[in-house]
Amino acid sequence: MAEQRPIPVGIYELLTDFDAPKMSVRVFRLKEGKEHVDLHRHRISTQVYVALEGRAGIMRDGVEEIIEPHHAIEITPGVVHGARAVDGSAVVMNISVPALAADDQAPLGHEPHHEDYKLPLDGGDIDD
Repeated sequence: MAEQRPIPVGIYELLTDFDAPKMSVRVFRLKEGKEHVDLHRHRISTQVYVALEGRAGIMRDGVEEIIEPHHAIEITPGVVHGARAVDGSAVVMNISVPALAADDQAPLGHEPHHEDYKLPLDGGDIDD
């Protein structure tokens, strides 16, 4: 298990914060116009956002996609993303693989100067 969990980015009600050796799960409630997940990115983890209740707007690299209950959207490493409730409130589950470590989440504009946050420009593999 990860020794430290990342500090939440944004304002939301955290309902579940589960950490396992190979993945982590957060479930949170967002209230429209009051709460949101700030724009941020991950260096290592791939995330899946799943709407459990209500509709959520998931921003990925400047494009928002609305997900309905029981629908999911993938966020790959390096993609700037955030979330908000649409039409009232939403409960969203966020699954991170591998488990989200404290140093793998950077709010937009506060990214550490780490080469892994940069996507390859030459068509190379991200794991290189």
